[in-house]
Amino acid sequence: MSFVVARMQKMKAGNLVGIGNHNQRLTDNHSNKDIDTERSYLNYDLVNRTDNYKTDIQQFINENKSSSRAVRKDAVLINEWIITSDNQFFKR
Repeated sequence: MSFVVARMQKMKAGNLVGIGNHNQRLTDNHSNKDIDTERSYLNYDLVNRTDNYKTDIQQFINENKSSSRAVRKDAVLINEWIITSDNQFFKR
């Protein structure tokens, strides 16, 4: 029987550029040695976006905010989710 692996991480404005570069594999030096760059072309985004998470999220906030108040500098802007399963699930 397979099991689900799920992880959620809160992201503030200062995290967005770095996590975008990491997710899109824009650098050659990865802190996670398990990344197989030859298979990165198989990755896909569930939402159409540009190459910059920070501008995408700022644009979304500006288009959808309901008050004229500024967003706090230390506000959590997104939650990044990674949802996967064990090897047995993917070998079916």
